[in-house]
Amino acid sequence: MASKSKGKQRGEDIQQEDVFQAVVIADSFNVRFAPITNEKPKSLLPLANIPVLDYTLEFLVTAGVQEIFVFCCHLADQIRTHIRQSKWSECSSCTITPVLSESCMSMGDALREIHDKSVIRSDFVLVFGDTVVNLRLQDVLQEHKKRLQDKTNPQNKNSVMTMIFQKVPPGHRSRNKEDDIFLAVDQTSNRVLHYQRVRELSKLQIPVDVLADNADVQLRYDLLDSQISVCSPEVLALFKDNFDYLNRDHFVKGLLDNEDIMEKTIHMCVLNDGYTGRVSNLQMYDTVSRDVICRWSYPLVPDTQTDNQGQIISHNRHNIYTSKDVMLAKGCVLEQNVLVGRGTRIGSNTRITDSVIGKDCKIGSDVVIENAYIWDGVTIEDQCCVDTAVICDNVDVYACTSVGPGCVLSYNVKVGPSVKIEARSRLQAAKDMDDDFGDELTEADQDAVSMINYGSKSQAFLHQPPEDSDDEDNDLVQDMFGLGIQSESSTEASSLSERSSDDEAMLDDEELFYSELLDTFVKAKEDNYNTENLILEINSLKHTYNIAIRDLYGMVMKGLIEIPLRDSQDLEPGAQLANVKKNFVRYKPLILNYIKSEESQLDCLHALEDFALSNFTLFNFLHLCRILP
Repeated sequence: MASKSKGKQRGEDIQQEDVFQAVVIADSFNVRFAPITNEKPKSLLPLANIPVLDYTLEFLVTAGVQEIFVFCCHLADQIRTHIRQSKWSECSSCTITPVLSESCMSMGDALREIHDKSVIRSDFVLVFGDTVVNLRLQDVLQEHKKRLQDKTNPQNKNSVMTMIFQKVPPGHRSRNKEDDIFLAVDQTSNRVLHYQRVRELSKLQIPVDVLADNADVQLRYDLLDSQISVCSPEVLALFKDNFDYLNRDHFVKGLLDNEDIMEKTIHMCVLNDGYTGRVSNLQMYDTVSRDVICRWSYPLVPDTQTDNQGQIISHNRHNIYTSKDVMLAKGCVLEQNVLVGRGTRIGSNTRITDSVIGKDCKIGSDVVIENAYIWDGVTIEDQCCVDTAVICDNVDVYACTSVGPGCVLSYNVKVGPSVKIEARSRLQAAKDMDDDFGDELTEADQDAVSMINYGSKSQAFLHQPPEDSDDEDNDLVQDMFGLGIQSESSTEASSLSERSSDDEAMLDDEELFYSELLDTFVKAKEDNYNTENLILEINSLKHTYNIAIRDLYGMVMKGLIEIPLRDSQDLEPGAQLANVKKNFVRYKPLILNYIKSEESQLDCLHALEDFALSNFTLFNFLHLCRILP
């Protein structure tokens, strides 16, 4: 009896010693970021001036992961060096181990390599190293373990993977077109019955047995695949036994198609809170960067992250982030959603909006930078224009040069002066020795072509993607970056619906909310809503568009001003102010419902100040303050 009790206790101790592990795939196995990734692995590319891999590691460490294996393939030594020299080498709560292999060609090869090393001992998290995410991972892990311990349902016990999704409507900017998925799910158990990428398909096919054999099937097209999974160790063995599994999609499809034979199931979990975004291509690099700057990924935002040199960033109004040693000349304007790294100098009369500027950059005078990502050590001389482009480390843009939308200037490229870089050009500093026809070009010939196309002081050569690339989505992705995106459904609709769809695609959530808010105020006036019903309408819109309460204060006040001003455009300024005051008196209970604390009053005043600056011909801000109730 004593020996049995002792053995039982030892088994409990072993169970309690399970270590929370994770496998990070720090390679994308494609060339979508070429020529940038010819010199640096994608997981080390800066996103808001922090290597994107650091966001993934921060998420895992915060979630309580104790052992992380970072699988590196392309330029693996750079990733290993980064981990050794970063804060992760001194992380006391987690061990981070690089796993190097130069022979792997796919995610499946990487997982087979991990299996051979026998380092995974318990349930683990599988995630790519280009993911920015702040989801609650512990809840998913507990749900996965609880499912495995469920002896009443064999399908639960045989589950080997829990896929994590977020509810995101179709057409949302965070949903990449190539990642649109269609799911059939058992609604009672969350078991995945059918998984299909939509891509350019106009029709979807569901196996008949999915609907015939299951009583409660839910069809979902409103989910964003986070590409994060909680896996049982058996997943690695399944990859090892099936060499045709090249990625997770192949694995999921293989298990679902052969579920009766393999007796393995896959489940899913939908998380409504948090943020997830994967930098799978340049379009998503742009989207995720904007989300980080606009604080949708909080706490993974610039002012809470530090680089290897301990850079400290301050956050100011309109999402302006600057380091302490940034030098801003007189007359330069940082409009909104701008991050400027340490040691950067910006000249006079330069305007920057919706952009990230790296460390130790030199920006000249009379420069316009919009929707651009300028990395470290870049020099942009006077009177240049950069629009929706990525400019890598140590690039020189000489005076009076225009960089068109969708351009990528790789490391050490030099362009200009006085040239216009054609939209969507991808330039590199190194020379390709073959032209489009496969004929060898001399160095003198290539230098001459560079000077003609990219300026007399240029060192830039057009990057030609390899003809044997098997990335089936590469052309689609390149078309998306720097251009408006039109969905397949909109091309088949009438011209009226096309215009409507395109207009909505250009609006973000706040603009859509504000438009709906103005319509609500108009309807409330026409139908004589009471205050309680109006508040319910506004709160409903707030939750629909996920608007922060601090943003709501200012939008309500701006709406209460804009409606009477819009209705009295032909009147004198004094009459316009009278109408505004009348509207304030009418909706005073509404204002008092939202504007209560000192903080809310300040948010309201800041919003009114912005509105006044953009409408100074209509009224004076000081006069407006006098009529506030």
